[in-house]
Amino acid sequence: MTRSGTPAYFALVPCAGTGSRSGAVLPKQYVTIAGRAVVAHTLAALTAVDRLQSILVVLAPDDDTFERCVPLPSEGRIQVTRSGGATRAGTVVNGLAALIGRGAERDDWVLVHDAARCLIRAEWVDRLIDACSADPVGGLLALPVADTLKAEADGRVASTLDRRATWQAQTPQMFRIGALAGALAAAGDAVTDEAGAMERVGLQPLLVPGALENFKLTYPADFALAERLLNVPARSDR
Repeated sequence: MTRSGTPAYFALVPCAGTGSRSGAVLPKQYVTIAGRAVVAHTLAALTAVDRLQSILVVLAPDDDTFERCVPLPSEGRIQVTRSGGATRAGTVVNGLAALIGRGAERDDWVLVHDAARCLIRAEWVDRLIDACSADPVGGLLALPVADTLKAEADGRVASTLDRRATWQAQTPQMFRIGALAGALAAAGDAVTDEAGAMERVGLQPLLVPGALENFKLTYPADFALAERLLNVPARSDR
């Protein structure tokens, strides 16, 4: 790996989950929408980000589907490791170790992105890189919460939550490889995103405005919505 003396940018895509809430027969990252697998849309968008030196997809050890569903481009920036863990945090930890084993350095940046956020666009990733590259911590794409939030108990409203200063976390989430690896090791498997691990070691990630379309496919209705949006010509004005 050729180094210029300045930090490099890598993407890491955890792709070892089963997607049990999606209702699909296949893991949700392999469901076909708009003509190709969900994760294929995700990777196509990430490869359009020129500053990403490589994109590492972290698969489950027994994954025998990826290569059949995702044709890899000949230019070789997309790489694969079958070292996924039992949780998202474990998968990311193993992916970070694989990046370092392949020549990445601890001061390099890693952008961790959900395989199932297949409507991500290169310009949103570039916005995150521009915002975080000089930040001492790093940050994440996120959206201010617009809806009224309710706490539930036994199927009924228990209270109304204050939505002010509340944001919905998205991905990519961008941090230094070494700092993120250390934070995840300290946090354990309980955290559900990388920013949460950084928070647990006393750091405050930067919130970078994302886009409403950058949602994670989770439930059956999400797939139909994503397909409709993928069939709409992309706009670059947001």
